[in-house]
Amino acid sequence: MAKLLLRHVYKIYKGTEKAKKNAKGEAKKRSGDFVAVKDFNMEINDGEFIVFVGPSGCGKSTTLRMIAGLEEISGGELYIDDQLVNDVDAKDRDIAMVFQSYALYPHLTAYDNIAFGLKMRKIPAPKLDKEGNQIIAIDEKKISEIKKKLNRLSKDIVSKAEDAENDGSDFAKEEKALLEKRIEDAKAELEYYQNTPVPQYKYVHMSKEEIDEKVQWAAGVLGIEELLDSKPAEMSGGQRQRIALGRAMVRGPKVFLLDEPLSNLDAKLRTAMRAEIVKLHNQLKTTFIYVTHDQIEAMTMGTRIVVMKLGVIQQIDTPTNLFDYPENKFVAGFIGTPQMNFFEVDIKREGDKLGVVFEDGQTVDLELSALRTIEDKYLDGNAHKVYLGIRGENVKLDEAGVKATLTIKEVLGNTTQLFLKLDGQESDFIVSVPERNAILPGDRVGIRLDERFIHLFDKETELSIMSREYGNDKKHGNK
Repeated sequence: MAKLLLRHVYKIYKGTEKAKKNAKGEAKKRSGDFVAVKDFNMEINDGEFIVFVGPSGCGKSTTLRMIAGLEEISGGELYIDDQLVNDVDAKDRDIAMVFQSYALYPHLTAYDNIAFGLKMRKIPAPKLDKEGNQIIAIDEKKISEIKKKLNRLSKDIVSKAEDAENDGSDFAKEEKALLEKRIEDAKAELEYYQNTPVPQYKYVHMSKEEIDEKVQWAAGVLGIEELLDSKPAEMSGGQRQRIALGRAMVRGPKVFLLDEPLSNLDAKLRTAMRAEIVKLHNQLKTTFIYVTHDQIEAMTMGTRIVVMKLGVIQQIDTPTNLFDYPENKFVAGFIGTPQMNFFEVDIKREGDKLGVVFEDGQTVDLELSALRTIEDKYLDGNAHKVYLGIRGENVKLDEAGVKATLTIKEVLGNTTQLFLKLDGQESDFIVSVPERNAILPGDRVGIRLDERFIHLFDKETELSIMSREYGNDKKHGNK
């Protein structure tokens, strides 16, 4: 188990240095640097189940790969159990990764697939002298490794110094300062090992008995004992995924990294495997970091969720807080099924009411006391343009309410989803009702918004303008 700290982490893919010519001999424009992850800051506690979620290209898998050591960190610091691991190789980070593709060896049985990493892995054992005492000596191998790291950092500092001088950006200056600190730390580490004898170790393979014990344990936890003699071609997708999980489990890693491991499975099997992974986390009590674009997976599995967009963290919170208190319009629209409805409206305070004017001119008065607290500047008596968000299950049918036209009706058994459109509005909004009804496409329907579940977002910044508490009446009084 491990605690992780990501501090101002960046991933920047450098653009081409010079303009190149295409197949026709025409010059192509120089591509600029691409910032895949920008200023990622997070502390992950020991034993948490963290989910990175967001649309394709948001940087979630890139962040996971930087934690694993498969991608170099362009800027910032990554700590695992208080140790800076920017310069630590992936194999030495004590991390196990489960990929979207199962990556099983087709010619090996399930047993051998799970055991393969253990057979290849070497574990440290004390070096002993003739009397059976552990040898204490200067570690020449460690000294060589540190010297290689210093040489690499010295080359990097020259490049960062040029970047800092050329563009003068705060990022380049910060990266130069960070590299200088890492060089100083490496020099101190080198001096220590050059002058301090340390216990010596040799690396040996695990015994067959140890390997068998670990494989049988993992098979028992995952319920795949009967599959150990089978090959991947004889298994279902869910069984193959269990084998991949077992291969990661037997290593006993500090951190499990899972990169969209269920995306190749059908919907029913995905639901079952979600529950299996949560049970596995509860049993192992190890830190899990899980990447998905499926917000249902995120909501049902994570103790905390990181919502990302274009490489930037939008919000880090528990599933219920993300659902109830989204900090911006993107998070509000991404979390929840069906997606939250949004309306461009004008709001204006009128005594103890909040007047709302929709794009088609229809109006509704909301009770301020029933709304979550709104920022003062939006309750100054003037009209303000905002986005009003509300989920479909919090919209009720009411003939006295705002009028809209039914375009599509979906009967889902226990609920009915009505796709409605206001006059002049391009897109539909959804109302989820528990009862069935006789409304038909083309009919005019009245709706009422439940004030308790309304969200308001600034039109320009798209940030929420409401707190998590109720109390507009207490804060402003009834005027």
